[in-house]
Amino acid sequence: MFANLLALPFLLGTLSFLYLAWNVDSSYAPWMVPFLIVGALIVILSPQINWWWYRRNPPRLSPGLTNLLSSFCGFYQTLSPADQKKFESRIGLFRMGTNWTPIGWQEDFLPPDVELALAAQAVSLTFHREQFLFPAFEKVIVYPRLFPSPEYPYPHASELYAPDGCLIFSAENVMHAFFNPGKYYQVGLHEYASAFVMAYPREPWPELDATNVWQQLELASGMSKSHLETAIGLPDPNPLAVAIHHFFVFPDYFKKVLTVEHTALAKIFSVSSLPLTTGAAT
Repeated sequence: MFANLLALPFLLGTLSFLYLAWNVDSSYAPWMVPFLIVGALIVILSPQINWWWYRRNPPRLSPGLTNLLSSFCGFYQTLSPADQKKFESRIGLFRMGTNWTPIGWQEDFLPPDVELALAAQAVSLTFHREQFLFPAFEKVIVYPRLFPSPEYPYPHASELYAPDGCLIFSAENVMHAFFNPGKYYQVGLHEYASAFVMAYPREPWPELDATNVWQQLELASGMSKSHLETAIGLPDPNPLAVAIHHFFVFPDYFKKVLTVEHTALAKIFSVSSLPLTTGAAT
């Protein structure tokens, strides 16, 4: 990390004057103090220093991860080359700014493609905003497969737990949908959509008609409410989060069926066009 490199000269200076004070002359001892103080401040402020540095020098994605974006991320495919670079940079920063917590993985190692899939879905929502992280949901817990939780003690694929500010996912379900966009419901996009709505409650969110919202959402995607409940593993999914998912994944169908809602979401997310889907999911 950049902060460690920045602190290194001050650590060496401290050790040098410590050596001189111990082996040559004790009068060198006071010279340790400024090096020690500056070094300690750098260590204390290392998260802020590292973030400042990497905002200006974003970590690069490996060619393999970039190829995954090119092949499977519809939002990325619509961007200009310059914006694709920006998207890649934000993916790298998002991965750095997220507290990834793998549970049930060998050696507690979360594969980078899982991080990429979740980061890409989150950054798609916030791409046109200065704040592209989700500060209230920095902790992301990832299980290899379906998991129970204290809130829902039975196997499910994703969960937003606001009291602890965390999102929880099954990597198997996340990746299955990421590699098959439009065919399977993207639980990562769903939960981050819910987090986005919570982060920006004053946005002019569309008012979905409670009497026929699920019929309209199914018509716009081919995904019934029961299909979504099975995909997520929890009852009664948030219809606004589902609408946001369909807006990004099935933009052409969504625009035809929910024209007013499409216009509202396009304004909120500053999105003028998205890739056309070849067919609704069944």
